[in-house]
Amino acid sequence: MSFEHRLTVRFFEVDRAGIAFFGRVFEYCHAAYEALLVSVDYPLAAIFDAEGWGMPLVHAEADFQRPMRLGEELLIRVSVGRLGKTSITLDFEVSGVVDKHVRARAKHVHACVDMDGFASMEIPARLREAFESV
Repeated sequence: MSFEHRLTVRFFEVDRAGIAFFGRVFEYCHAAYEALLVSVDYPLAAIFDAEGWGMPLVHAEADFQRPMRLGEELLIRVSVGRLGKTSITLDFEVSGVVDKHVRARAKHVHACVDMDGFASMEIPARLREAFESV
């Protein structure tokens, strides 16, 4: 199972060649991650403000297969690659909405930490249950 998020490549995101700068794929994936959290009723603001913990990125990687062009609508699919005790690995696939071709694949690993001391902590049960359904 996976979560899907759509976005459009905007003018300020492209270089002179009219393609999205490679680092944008991490921004696109993070936007999908944030939308996923909202969809399971766990927006980042609530995590930081009300619960006092966070999930910083501790690893990121991407493989690029085709350019992402100005004005192109993209579909980002998010799936849980691994749900550990204190971390989660999210797998992303970025594809064109119209032609369905994969543009990039990425992987992000987020560690769960207490915001006071930035010490590792277990993933809260409610969030674990939410990710188990993705």
